[in-house]
Amino acid sequence: MKPREWLARFAARGDRLTADLEALVAQESPSDDADRVSSLARWIRDRLSEGGVTAETRPCVDRGDAVFASVGRRGAGGGPLILGHLDTVWPAGTLAGFPFRIDGDRATGPGVFDMKAGIAVAIEVLVELAARGDGAASLLLVPDEEVGSAASKSLTLELAKRHTSVLVLEPSLDGAAKIARKGNGMFRIRFRGRAAHAGLEPERGASALAELARCVLFLETLGRPAAGTTVSATVAQSGTRTNVIPEDGTLLADARVWSEGEADRVTLAIRGYAAADPRVEVSVEGSFDRPPLEPTPASLALYERARELSEEMGFPLESVRVGGASDGNFTAAAGVPTLDGLGPRGGGAHARGEFVSLSDLPVRAALLAALVADA
Repeated sequence: MKPREWLARFAARGDRLTADLEALVAQESPSDDADRVSSLARWIRDRLSEGGVTAETRPCVDRGDAVFASVGRRGAGGGPLILGHLDTVWPAGTLAGFPFRIDGDRATGPGVFDMKAGIAVAIEVLVELAARGDGAASLLLVPDEEVGSAASKSLTLELAKRHTSVLVLEPSLDGAAKIARKGNGMFRIRFRGRAAHAGLEPERGASALAELARCVLFLETLGRPAAGTTVSATVAQSGTRTNVIPEDGTLLADARVWSEGEADRVTLAIRGYAAADPRVEVSVEGSFDRPPLEPTPASLALYERARELSEEMGFPLESVRVGGASDGNFTAAAGVPTLDGLGPRGGGAHARGEFVSLSDLPVRAALLAALVADA
């Protein structure tokens, strides 16, 4: 089928895409509520099964169920893996004050942009491919992407390595595909000093707070603007009373890098931090939990093919590099060609103004279907 034919087919299914989107948003799925996430997973499994798609749920310890579905070769591998997530940042009960609403071309509601619109697109594409017997692809929706994907990472990598490429349905800001993402590191630095009375004998104390402050300044020196590396102290805790030299302190740091080399440099520097006051013990936990998504010849070729298909449909597909991470970081680092940001356009992720463009749902469905059929 030609790209414009895919577009016409999904444009005719706009009402069904919108109905699925409303049903998905109506089922709240906060990352910290495994029962709600699993309930949504079962609904998606059943919706896919009714459409002729082979679908099942897979448990991810303490985080709820993932959804795995396939068309074509029925999960034996080959073809693209379409990747997304079930969880949102919104707590249960948000719908009461922020319900699903449509205003012109905009749909709003918790998780509508990040990323239930992408799930609606995936459902429609797999159902259509199953009906046509056209192309082989799998779908994985994990339950914990918004909180680091610790419970689902191994499943994601296992399945990604059985497929030719990964197409990530994270939402598209301004319609662009994401060809690079920064790696993300989180570090917890603990300081253990010695308490003392701040008025009677402060010299007997070893201030964890003072050392924490010195470490904040040290972290600022690790950033490299020219390389896009940022290291930011984000949360600090120390002290109990105004007349006590603080004995303990904890500092959280966020690090973002474009390359593995920078991730290694920053990690070694943070882990090697030495206290200026030898009486203060320093310990460091954490690492880069998501490696950078670095462009490769194979991933750039995947983007170029997506761009060609989109142009045949009559719309441009620009490329961008972004600081935020996704599960595509894992698959790219594992050597699987990965193209991110293929979900519908919109904005306001994680905020009350979150919205998605309804007219873009069939456009993204057509592009995804064309990529699968072309693989």
